[in-house]
Amino acid sequence: MKFCLSYFFILFFMLWSGAVSAQLGGKQTFSFLNLAANTRTLGLGGTNLTSDSKDVGMFFANPALVDSANNLHTQLNFFTLNTGSTYSTFAFQKNLSPNKFLRAGIQYLGYGNFEGFDLVGNNTGSFSARDYALTVSYAHRISPFTIGANLKLVGSSIANFSSFGILADISSAFIHPKKDLKIALVIKNLGFAASNYTSISQFSMPFDVQLGISFRPEKMPIRFSFTAHQLAPAADVVYNDPNQTGLLDINGNEIKPTISLFDKVSRRMIVGTEIMFSKNFNVRLGYNFLRRKELAVASRRALVGFSFGLMYRLKNIELTYSRSIQHLSGGINALGITLNTNSLIKKKTIVN
Repeated sequence: MKFCLSYFFILFFMLWSGAVSAQLGGKQTFSFLNLAANTRTLGLGGTNLTSDSKDVGMFFANPALVDSANNLHTQLNFFTLNTGSTYSTFAFQKNLSPNKFLRAGIQYLGYGNFEGFDLVGNNTGSFSARDYALTVSYAHRISPFTIGANLKLVGSSIANFSSFGILADISSAFIHPKKDLKIALVIKNLGFAASNYTSISQFSMPFDVQLGISFRPEKMPIRFSFTAHQLAPAADVVYNDPNQTGLLDINGNEIKPTISLFDKVSRRMIVGTEIMFSKNFNVRLGYNFLRRKELAVASRRALVGFSFGLMYRLKNIELTYSRSIQHLSGGINALGITLNTNSLIKKKTIVN
């Protein structure tokens, strides 16, 4: 146990030390894959790898997070974005054996319809834009460790232009056999674009390395989660606005603002908390340091970067709701439903 914890923390600092050595640059395609894919993840800050393996939709974030009790569970999540776009996901799990698990999922983001115009302003008609991904996930548990992988067929279209890619996630997780303790490392979005929007389009994939830990202190109904994201590729997540003017010293020279080491580190961290009032009801809270730094208005920061959620379970149905506050202008709302279709099938068989 001590060796396992030491290994993960040493790996974290190795990745972090290399990740802060360069500047962020380039363009990404399929960036919608960075969105939370279920209500639990959204309520816990937008990125989480280790919260609860009993949530069948968590494989989008971490394919090594799995629970045998989710056999034939189906989950639907519906998101409303503050831009008027709609986002929905579907997840399903089938147990191949007590230690081998197969999951499948769909992510669909529709941006709506737009009016098109040519270079001289003539209306060319309406067009639509969308992103989508089909994911097949496999996990193999070798207690107390689990390894997993996601294979994703990803597409994007804008009017008559489209792009298609093949990506993969690879992960490993340590799940304590007795205590509520989970540690996970995930390498996300390895792959390539099989086709681009145009012959001159050049995009990079939304590659990321993430590390997470969740634990619940004994005799406390609270689970804490800490997730580090954007650990690789090497990039500085701090954005310095070149048009921002700094203060002037006594000689009239401009003093550019500096970013502390704590600020650089904290922007890669997301903190989540779950308060478990019972096995059928809990409350989720999250805080995303980077989102608050990027999107909060200096004159009125409000609750930008915070998120919250609720879960209520009634027999074979689990209902969830989450909200992430993105900006003063609005946020993301999500509603999820999970069905234990395995129990429903058994009941139907008994009745017949």
